[in-house]
Amino acid sequence: MFFLILLGTILLFFLIKSIIILLVWKFGKISYDGFSAAGFKYDPYKDLFYSTRNAWQKSLGYSRIYDVLSPFGRMTLDALPILFQYQNESYLIEFWKGQYGIVTGAEIGVYKTNDKIITKNTLYEPTNKLLPMAFTLYYKQKELLKIKDEHWWLAAFKLGFYSNPKDLTMDISVTFPNKEMLSSFLDGFSKHGYTYKDYKIIDTTFYFLYQKPKSKKVWTRTLLIDLINAHMNKKNVMRYNNFLNGFIDKDLKDDSLSHNRLFVQNVVPDILQNKEDDSHE
Repeated sequence: MFFLILLGTILLFFLIKSIIILLVWKFGKISYDGFSAAGFKYDPYKDLFYSTRNAWQKSLGYSRIYDVLSPFGRMTLDALPILFQYQNESYLIEFWKGQYGIVTGAEIGVYKTNDKIITKNTLYEPTNKLLPMAFTLYYKQKELLKIKDEHWWLAAFKLGFYSNPKDLTMDISVTFPNKEMLSSFLDGFSKHGYTYKDYKIIDTTFYFLYQKPKSKKVWTRTLLIDLINAHMNKKNVMRYNNFLNGFIDKDLKDDSLSHNRLFVQNVVPDILQNKEDDSHE
């Protein structure tokens, strides 16, 4: 069953990629950077998948409904949305960490809207101003992922790894263009019950150790749904890793490379990061 799902995903990727190539050829106005169809690339040196700046998700923006629906996509996430006003615009910076199906990962998203009235249904668009951001994700105090870049949506994931969000700690830094924007962000941050003791400021950079969120969970994050997702995600992670063990031919296997890298090289090489790709660290 898992192999069929995986095969279907791969076929869907090539279908989407072909459609995008056709649209680019016809209209010449759609950004395409090799794997924009999925929005991610794979770093073989760190064994992580990361979001690209021109990812197709950029066109979708952000709405709270995404967080509400995420548990039905087998995602169990700790989400911390920070709303604030800056230069007559409404901004949202949100932090996520948790289990995304068969991957463990984290995200920082920066969005804004010109809407005068903000509701739970407000649709935000990604900011055009890329912010220097970074995070290190720890699983039970052991480093799992580390990434930094100037981005509107900094995201990184470890494929084939299971975790409970409560076991994840996200060490975050975000650098703002000026102290005015930083101050406005801190006003929104404090509304969740955080104080100056919970973060550190150096110049215009915000540092925060994200452990247990103080923000209220979305109503779909019930105990029953979390338990069902945890059970299914554990099983699927195990199936994926068993599949990889059988997929990698022993004669081709290089013990110095991760199974994920070998799998990517042989199945979806387009997502493999090249030296010329974005210089995230």
